[in-house]
Amino acid sequence: MLAEESFTRATADSRFVGYGSACLTGARRGNPPAEAANHPLGGCRRDPVGPVPPGGAAPRGYLQLTDAHVEQTGAVMFDSPIPAKDGLEVTFEQWQYGNTTRGPADGISFFLTDGARRLATPGAFGGSLGYAQKQPGGSPDAQFVPGVDGGYLGIGLDVLGEYFGDGEGRGNGCDRRSPAGTAFRPPAPGPNIVTARGPGNGTTGYCLLAASTENSTRNGPWRSSLPGRLHGDLKKMPANATPERAEKLLEPVKRIVRVAISRGRNPVATVDIDFRNGDGFKRVLRFAAPKPVPSTVKFGFAASTGPLTDVQLIRRVVVRSQDR
Repeated sequence: MLAEESFTRATADSRFVGYGSACLTGARRGNPPAEAANHPLGGCRRDPVGPVPPGGAAPRGYLQLTDAHVEQTGAVMFDSPIPAKDGLEVTFEQWQYGNTTRGPADGISFFLTDGARRLATPGAFGGSLGYAQKQPGGSPDAQFVPGVDGGYLGIGLDVLGEYFGDGEGRGNGCDRRSPAGTAFRPPAPGPNIVTARGPGNGTTGYCLLAASTENSTRNGPWRSSLPGRLHGDLKKMPANATPERAEKLLEPVKRIVRVAISRGRNPVATVDIDFRNGDGFKRVLRFAAPKPVPSTVKFGFAASTGPLTDVQLIRRVVVRSQDR
């Protein structure tokens, strides 16, 4: 075992650094964490919006990246290198549900970075999901927000669908571009799609590698090939719900995700998801992993809301070496 954290308690492994709205529902509620700043993981804000789990819920807590407030950004980063030479397998539970707007946004990312670089700040939010770069609004006069430093691989569990597209400067400098093109305009081109983006630094890279759609042409729509929905249907949490009651209500909304990178000279990356429909894990992506794989990696999770909202949670993260 290389790393393991359940996020069910009132505290978490101190190697996990919180950013923005990231908090633990296992801890008592308090003042909201400072937005756009790093902090130890602690309790969530006293004035939540949306059907969030109750606070003070240890040992039945969650890592809450966002509640349903508008314009929230939340991330957690494991700023400690772990070996990658024997391959990696990362499993985690995720929840995206409870939007208070006409549609949900934005999505959750899981990302790996070069372990030789410091992982202190996520990348751009919104459609870039805290991994890739972004030129806000797609305006050529707008200043780029850089992607995560030393990015190696970013998996977007993309409910809204912007991470699939190269609008707002995503994939700047890449030879291979998204089939959806580089224009930024509604509606989002790839809802309910899992998208992988590759290495990047600053404002360059983070190129699209693979996506869970069978349409690779420039002519949309780009329909999802997922065998289920990333977004769950839970809309309400009863007032004063106990941690046990909340956990029971959240169980059908859970999706279990497994990301793996094989060892060897020609590593392969895969993403499997258990949609909790009785069919177990289903392979949703398989592609050549970017080479070279760093000798060590760090990892993180990120999520955000904008004019559209969602509740976005993580639980039970396990990182193992994979010997294939």
